[in-house]
Amino acid sequence: MLVYKDAFTGDEVCSDAMKNVHEEENGLILVCDSYNISKGGEDYGIEVNDDEEGGGVGGADSTVEQVNIVVESFALQPFPISKKDFQVTIKRYSKRVKDYLEKNQPDRVEKFMEGMKSWLPKMLKEFDDYEFYMGKSCDPEAGLIMSKYQEEAVFPTFYYIKDGLVEEKF
Repeated sequence: MLVYKDAFTGDEVCSDAMKNVHEEENGLILVCDSYNISKGGEDYGIEVNDDEEGGGVGGADSTVEQVNIVVESFALQPFPISKKDFQVTIKRYSKRVKDYLEKNQPDRVEKFMEGMKSWLPKMLKEFDDYEFYMGKSCDPEAGLIMSKYQEEAVFPTFYYIKDGLVEEKF
C-alpha cells in the first residue's frame, strides 16, 4: 500500500487504498474519490441487561454518524479560505515546492512550474466550487487539500498537488 504524506509536515493525506486514485494535469494533481462511512454505533456483542433500557441483545451505540472516508482517515481539518488569500497561499506554496524539487527531484521542476501555470487559472475559475482542508498538523505553510463535487456526484473528489507529496510504501 502507498501512503501519500505532505513533504513538509509528514502528515498522511491520502492512500492508494482510496477509490479511483489517479493523476491529472500531466502528473501535477493526485486525485481520489471519496464516500461516506458510518462512525460510531459499534456493536461489541455485549448483551444489555438493563431492564429500564429495554434489555435485550447487542451493545450497539445509538450515535451513528456519517463521515467522509478521506477526511476521517487522514484527520483532515476544514480550512475556509478566500480566493484572494488562496492566491497568496498557493504562490508561496508553489515556491516552496519548487525549492523542494530543486533539491530532491531537479528533473521535475520545469514540469511542475509548467503544470501550475496551466492548472491554476482553470482552478481559480471554479474556485467557489472547492472546499479546502489541511493535514492534521494544521500547518498553513503545508499543502492545501482541495475537494469538489464533480457533476452530479454524491461525494466529493479530493485533489492534491502531487509534487508536494512523498510516497511511502507499507
